Amino acid sequence: MATPFVHDLRLEIGHVLGLPLYWYGAIYTVGFLGVFLWFSLRRRRLGWTAADVMELSVLMAIGILLGGRIFDILVYELDYYQAHPLEALSWWGGGMASHGVMLGGTIGAFVFTRLRHKPFLVTADELTVPAAFLMGIGRIGNFIEGGVIGSVTTMPWGVIFPGVDGPRHPVALYDGGKNLLLVPMLILVLRRWPAGRGVATGAFLFLYAALRFLIDFFRDYEGGWLGIGQGQYFNLIMAGIGLVVLVWSLWRKTEGAMTPVSPVPRRAPVWLTLLFVVLCLYPLGIPTSWTQVNIETIRAEEPAEAPTAPLP
Repeated sequence: MATPFVHDLRLEIGHVLGLPLYWYGAIYTVGFLGVFLWFSLRRRRLGWTAADVMELSVLMAIGILLGGRIFDILVYELDYYQAHPLEALSWWGGGMASHGVMLGGTIGAFVFTRLRHKPFLVTADELTVPAAFLMGIGRIGNFIEGGVIGSVTTMPWGVIFPGVDGPRHPVALYDGGKNLLLVPMLILVLRRWPAGRGVATGAFLFLYAALRFLIDFFRDYEGGWLGIGQGQYFNLIMAGIGLVVLVWSLWRKTEGAMTPVSPVPRRAPVWLTLLFVVLCLYPLGIPTSWTQVNIETIRAEEPAEAPTAPLP
């Protein structure tokens, strides 16, 4: 019988000027750069300027960082932050939630489209590819940090996590692999149904959430309602919205398809570029998806046979 893999991966990449840099936080850095690169490659097709790409990247990075943090505090760790309110500002302690990341990124993109008078659906369709990439590598970060814990398993690929009883499903890798497989699928969808139709947005929302709903049955949720983990309800809502958008986009006429125009050249100001650099470096100080002190306390207090608290 195969010996389970013992998770002893280091959270830290290394130190710079005495400050620790974390693998988990680096995922956000790579994701922000992925958004910037994708839209830089697609901007002529979209009729965008270089400044448009930078502005979208900055607003999305801000939305992701705020949305992930606020969602984690309000939905997953409210009790802890009610007892320690000032720690809500301590991003270096950890605490980000994937559903909040997606919601915050969407809000950032929406704000950009309103400020620059861009069609939101075109932007949303194009965002599906870098979003799937970000969520895919994000789960790899969750596995490295030992954050998303699966249920107990006897399968040979079970993983033993520190402070957790028994071999567990590497559910973070299941979900990460699923998200990365969505990337080529969504590229094909955009070739068949160009940005602006809404098909890519609907397909992403539905496939991401519906498949995650199934995968999360192998996840060890701390609590929930009616026997279903908290995150599962957000998956169901998201899948439902995606299905509605997908049916609507396939049913409606094609007038909404993208019609790019040649933009007046416009470069991003230096200060905006520097802000983007800061936003890319900022997440390197985030160690985990749950607040590190909180999850260590929860796991230490639980009896060995009790379910382990999940990370968002």
